[in-house]
Amino acid sequence: MKHLLFSALIIFCTISVTAQTTVGLIGYWPFTGNYTNAGSAAATASGINTSFTTGQVNAPNTAVQFQGNTGSYIDFVDNGNFDFAGTSNFTVAFSFFFNGSSSTGLVDNCLNYGGWGVWLWSTVSGTWNLQFNYKNNSVGSAAATNFSIGSWHHATAVRNNGTISLYVDGVFRLSATEGTTAPSYPIKMIAGAMAYAPYTPPRYNPFGGKIDELRIYNRALTAAEILILTSVTLPVKLTSFTAINNNRNIKLQWQTQHEQNSSHYNIQRSTDGINFTDVARVNAAGNSNIPLTYSHADLLLATLQNVPTVFYRLQTVDNDGLFAYSQVVAVHLNKTEIKLFVFPNPAKDVLQVQTGNGLTGHTTLMITDVMGRQLYKKEMSLQQGSNTIPVNISLFGSGIYYVKLTNAEKSYIKQFLKE
Repeated sequence: MKHLLFSALIIFCTISVTAQTTVGLIGYWPFTGNYTNAGSAAATASGINTSFTTGQVNAPNTAVQFQGNTGSYIDFVDNGNFDFAGTSNFTVAFSFFFNGSSSTGLVDNCLNYGGWGVWLWSTVSGTWNLQFNYKNNSVGSAAATNFSIGSWHHATAVRNNGTISLYVDGVFRLSATEGTTAPSYPIKMIAGAMAYAPYTPPRYNPFGGKIDELRIYNRALTAAEILILTSVTLPVKLTSFTAINNNRNIKLQWQTQHEQNSSHYNIQRSTDGINFTDVARVNAAGNSNIPLTYSHADLLLATLQNVPTVFYRLQTVDNDGLFAYSQVVAVHLNKTEIKLFVFPNPAKDVLQVQTGNGLTGHTTLMITDVMGRQLYKKEMSLQQGSNTIPVNISLFGSGIYYVKLTNAEKSYIKQFLKE
């Protein structure tokens, strides 16, 4: 019998103290040795004179190192997805390491044109603080948004109904009223410096330090969501999760980039892609700075003989009881090959789009309504095997929609229902 490989490239894990939200997550860069966007928006990034370095747990290739000059930065192409204006709420969150040796731009999307930006400032000798600017007004002060140099910190900037706020390490520090300038976005978003078109090159205030786990949401996160997002260090950075169907003997395999304080993995199975139960436990390494590979065989029970598809995910648990979820992988038991699969169906907040074997290279993913109007589009490069792409559909109205996957040779279409 032909072996079927369904592999999901795990770009991010969902942290839970209750659960870290992915609703509205349109931009997400884990920076695990690449500049791939794991968010739902059609956006790309490239590093210019940057390098990958140790992150918060001293594991290699888990953060971006900037050189502290205007020639070292990350260049983003976002097709307007991050160009917030009007009454649109948003959140920008990331981790950073700064030793106080240079200034000062962290992430800038046309701050000088009324857009948004987060940077470092020092108005009091020996004290550094975060600043957040939107519509040409800034929030931040040496007294309220300061931080210690030489260690990792987490910054969260929120625009919520005309108020701009800063959180440092998950704790609210200061808020202010946004400015009155209507934003425009004539130049690209960058990280590692601040941008202004009349300059040559069009950058200033370079950042000498590290940035990791950059997230952009198209909504305002709550204080509780921010606390969960920022106060938990990932116990494990998961880089792959695969499932091979060999005559209903499912071999699950996953690889970690690094582990810190990890306890074990719970393998969870579902028949609907929504409700999961534990089926096995695998002990974790505890602490590791090198890639590790784990595997487990799930022998499907006779009670699942009439089930066409099963779903798997990993729950990573650390020694403190905190846990994270991987992406979901679907395994089709009664079909030899499926090029495109969507689940859950009906879907409510996040739709998982899974590609089948043989679809590789440049591919376009689109979602349209019954009138043919395009509501979502993402250009991507598919890896060998199967790929799982989460799509935020929380803002879609209830009804029927169509997912279309197109590569150089063919197109595949699936219908789904949004609750």
